[in-house]
Amino acid sequence: MSASKASLGILFLVVATELIGFGLIIPVLPQIAISFEADPTLLGILMAAYSFAQFIAAPLLGALSDKYGRKPLLVISKLGTVFAYVLLALSQSYVLFLVARLLDGFTGGNISVARAYVADVTSPENRSKGMAVIGIAFGTGFVLGPALGGFLFQEGSGHFVPALVAGSLSLIAAVLTIVFLKEPEKRAESKSAASQLVSGISAVMAWPILSVCAIYLVYMTVFSGFESTFSLFTYRLFDLSVKDNSWMFVYVGILAFIIQGGIMRVTVRRLALFTGIGLFLASFAFRGMSGAHSITELMAFLAIFSLGIGFVNSFLPSLLSVNVDSKNQGAVMGFYEGIGSLSRVIGPLIAYNAVIESGYFGYAAVLLVLVVFLALNKPLHFKKEV
Repeated sequence: MSASKASLGILFLVVATELIGFGLIIPVLPQIAISFEADPTLLGILMAAYSFAQFIAAPLLGALSDKYGRKPLLVISKLGTVFAYVLLALSQSYVLFLVARLLDGFTGGNISVARAYVADVTSPENRSKGMAVIGIAFGTGFVLGPALGGFLFQEGSGHFVPALVAGSLSLIAAVLTIVFLKEPEKRAESKSAASQLVSGISAVMAWPILSVCAIYLVYMTVFSGFESTFSLFTYRLFDLSVKDNSWMFVYVGILAFIIQGGIMRVTVRRLALFTGIGLFLASFAFRGMSGAHSITELMAFLAIFSLGIGFVNSFLPSLLSVNVDSKNQGAVMGFYEGIGSLSRVIGPLIAYNAVIESGYFGYAAVLLVLVVFLALNKPLHFKKEV
C-alpha cells in the first residue's frame, strides 16, 4: 500500500469513528432527556450543541492545521474527543452532558483538517477519489452509529456503555494516527494561526469559493432537514415503526457507501458537471418521495437519492479544493465544514415548521435552483477546475 493510500485509510478511521460516535449517542438522547427531566427546549439545545460547537471550531482547527500541521491537530482533537466521551459516560446531570457534547463538537471540527489533508496528498485530477474516502467514512458512521447505539443502550447502564464504546473507537483512531500517519509534504506553512484565519476569510470571499460554500449551505440545510424529518414522513405516509425507519437509514447508508466506493475508482475532471448531476438526482428523488404511494416506490427513490448525495458529497468538496491555494486549504475547509455544521442546526428548525410532504416537494425545487445556479456559474467550470 502506498503512503498516500495508507494515509487515506487512517483518515477514514478518524472521520468514521467521529461519525460512529455521534450516531451512537443519537438514539440515546430521548432517554437521556427523560432521565434528566429535560423539556423539549432543553432537548433541542442538547441536539444542536454538537453541530453549533463544530460550526465555531472547524475554521479554527483548519487554520491551526495550516500553521502547525495536519497530524498534530488531528491527534489533539481526537484525544479531546476521547476525553469528551469519558466525561459523557460519567455525566449524571444535564449540564455535564451538555458540556460533554459541546467539547465533542469542538474537537469534532477535525473533519476539516482531514479534508485539507486529502487535498495535500492528492493531485487535482484525483481529488474526488480522496474526498470519496471522507464520504465513505460518513456513510459508515451513518449506518453503524445509530445501529450500535440502539443495540448498546440498556435501561440499567443508560448512556454509560455507548459513550465508552464511542470513546474507545476514537482512542484507537488517535493511536493509529500517532503511529502511522505522516505529515503531508505539500502543506505550505503559514506565518501564524491568526493570520491564516484572516487569510482563509479573504479566500472564502473570492467568488468561486463563496459560491461553492453557498451551494453547500443550502444543500446541507436541505439534507439535515430531510434527515431529521424522514421518520415522521414515513410514519405519516406508511405507518413505519422506529425499527422500520432504522432499517431505512441503514439502506440509504449502505447505498451511499457502495456509490462512493465506486467513485473512488474513477477519475473525474468535470467536477462542477458531476456535482450538478448529483444535485439534480437528489431533486428528482425528493419530488418522487413527496408523492410515493408504496414502500417499494419509496425505496426506489431513496436509491436515486443515495446516488445523488454520493456525487455531491464527493465532487463538491473536490470542486472547492481545486479552487483554493495550498496555503489556505485548512482554513477554507474549516469554513466549509463550519457551514455544514450551521446547516445541521438550521435544517431541522426549518423542517419542523413546515408540512413534511410539501416540504419534500419544496426541497426538490430548492435543489433544482442550485442546479441552475451551478450551471450558470462559469468561473467554477473554467477557472481552475481540472
